Amino acid sequence: MTVIFFLSSCRKKEFDQFYGRPENLGDPIYQQLQAKGNFTKFLDCVDKAGYKETLSAAGSWTVFAPTDEAFATYLKDNNLTEISADLASKIVRYSMIYDGEKVERLSDFFSVKGFVKNNAFRRRTVYYDFVYDGKDNSGNAIKVIAANRNGSYLSTDFNNKSITYFLSPYMTFNTLSAADYNFFYPNSSYNGSNIGAARLVDGQQNIIAENGVIHIVDRVLTPPQSIDQYINEKADYSIFKGLLDKFVTYSLNTDISHRYEVLTGKAANVYAKTYSTLLAFSPNNENYLKVDANDAQQGSYSIFAPTNDAVNAYAQKVLLKYWKKKGVNNLNDLYVVAPDVIKDFVNSHLFTTTVWPSKFSTTPNFLNDMTTRTTADVVDKQALSNGFLYGINKAQDASVFSTVYGNINLDPDYSVMKQALLYFGLTTALKTPSLRYVVVMIPDVTLRKMGFNYDPFYASAPIRGDLVALRRILQTHIIPLGDRTIPNFATGSGILEASNGEYVKYAAGKLLSAGTQDSTVVAKQTIPVDSIGTTPVNGAAVYGKEALTYTVLPISKHIEKYGTLPTDPYYNFFQYLKGSILYTPATGAISGITDGVFYTFLIPTNAAIVQAVKDGLLPSTGAASLGVPNFAPTDGLDVTKVSKFIQYHIINKSSFVSDGQKIGEFESLLKNDGGDAAKVTVTINTTTSLMVKDVTNRTVNVLLGATDRSNVLSNRAVIHQINNYLKYQF
Repeated sequence: MTVIFFLSSCRKKEFDQFYGRPENLGDPIYQQLQAKGNFTKFLDCVDKAGYKETLSAAGSWTVFAPTDEAFATYLKDNNLTEISADLASKIVRYSMIYDGEKVERLSDFFSVKGFVKNNAFRRRTVYYDFVYDGKDNSGNAIKVIAANRNGSYLSTDFNNKSITYFLSPYMTFNTLSAADYNFFYPNSSYNGSNIGAARLVDGQQNIIAENGVIHIVDRVLTPPQSIDQYINEKADYSIFKGLLDKFVTYSLNTDISHRYEVLTGKAANVYAKTYSTLLAFSPNNENYLKVDANDAQQGSYSIFAPTNDAVNAYAQKVLLKYWKKKGVNNLNDLYVVAPDVIKDFVNSHLFTTTVWPSKFSTTPNFLNDMTTRTTADVVDKQALSNGFLYGINKAQDASVFSTVYGNINLDPDYSVMKQALLYFGLTTALKTPSLRYVVVMIPDVTLRKMGFNYDPFYASAPIRGDLVALRRILQTHIIPLGDRTIPNFATGSGILEASNGEYVKYAAGKLLSAGTQDSTVVAKQTIPVDSIGTTPVNGAAVYGKEALTYTVLPISKHIEKYGTLPTDPYYNFFQYLKGSILYTPATGAISGITDGVFYTFLIPTNAAIVQAVKDGLLPSTGAASLGVPNFAPTDGLDVTKVSKFIQYHIINKSSFVSDGQKIGEFESLLKNDGGDAAKVTVTINTTTSLMVKDVTNRTVNVLLGATDRSNVLSNRAVIHQINNYLKYQF
């Protein structure tokens, strides 16, 4: 028995040494604070909140503990004589975060892959709101619980609030400064150890306890409101809040209804308040994106909330500008007829990232715009539990409204054009402020007259009509400007390349396209410009009553138009073309010309063709020196000469005009036996001069006079008259 007792005692000693509580481990959090003597007020709150046992037992917590001096200041500042049980619970639970962490670790984001250095400025606290009294969309009083996901609610998630802190490792790594902190807390001194409005007390950090870590702070911390809570209580934002409410749904939740009854002893239906996924985020969601379970540590939402005056001013100037003619005079009515406009307006003020005061100009909102507001426009700033709120006295001028796309987006007379642009995915560039465009507007009445319409009844194909034709027409109405100034459409003249590579000409207040010029009605060969809107930040909107159409004629028909009579400028060239093996008389097709490909035809003058005959590049009737063209050769060598000559004067896969845009080398249709294309080079291109060089270094000029036939528009092609012929070498 003695031996057994001795062995048992030895084993127990070894067990205690391995598994027992280490002698150097500090007491639990509650006992340590109690021993220090200057945390009586905080511990009184712990007792009232029912957390004494939690902070005295096993676990892992980080506690930001305010001193008695901090409580004295808090009571005085808030005109209180004591802390109620409810307030005590808020203070204690908000001062506790999950997992015991030293200060050095608080700036690290605990991701699914481990800690990411210097990427965290928030931690999830124990505090969360439960059921509260609210009103449904009809104004009826109901019990409500906030969404804990963007667009949904999960009964298993408590929607815990996060505490925001401003520690040196994170601030330095992210190039933030005291100014970013003091923007929200002007009455607090920044030292890189700030927890909200409080500071960590020097020398009283990283106090290790049996059940976590204690950090002493010099102010009492209370849970801030969420964005939803704050904006719902501030009358200054009531109009914007009303717009947010249009995207709210209240859904009965039986799980929470039962839990509410168990906890309160009162039976009631509880409804989850969720915001539509059409919005950037749910302002009442305390979680972040939940891409990572803990991503709220390194990210939060931001909102630029416009005041009532700001919303009203922007609505009258922009949102309702065109709708007033339809009798729509307020935002509620606008939501009924154009909900997407309200959605875009709201989303332009929402950011799914943290917008720091020093980074206004570099942080994009949900619409991928940088804010047009500055800190000078901010009249209210709040570091809330789920993000930053900036109250602004001017509404965000979103790109979907301020660019050329805005003219289409906001005007009900162009709704078919708008829906077609959206359907074809042609809006992104138009609403990008850095990309400049002229958009020629097409009224609904015109598109419907042409056989196009928008019918949402056909969900998968709401655009009715020939979609291939409509897409081509729309792209012809979108003209990239690059770094050029807006053309003088009223009195000037010129030619512009559209987004699809086709060209539009303008002169003396009229527009012309390849299709309009083919009209048999002279008055319809051009489109009068009624007005020009130059307010868009990235270009201009040109208004007319008709559409710029494309031609269905083969290119040869436009050459024939000016090549039928001996006095016509294209006569000699067309006669050679017509008599060549490249030409199909029945259809007007030219061998080597493919539908959907762009071309440039360089047609020598009649005199230049005669010179080419004299120089032996084209067949002649009689002696070559006489220069009499043989338009219908039968000799094989002569037939080949004609084909090569014509092919070298057709530029393949590209169109260029006298617009100052395109220079450099271009391939012709002529190829050698190895399949290599003979090339020409555009050496000069201005609005008044266009020079081309052949492979022998001879240069020719495009004739741009008023009576010359250059910049002639055709079927995905442009035809120019040149003052000499181009010479090839094979």
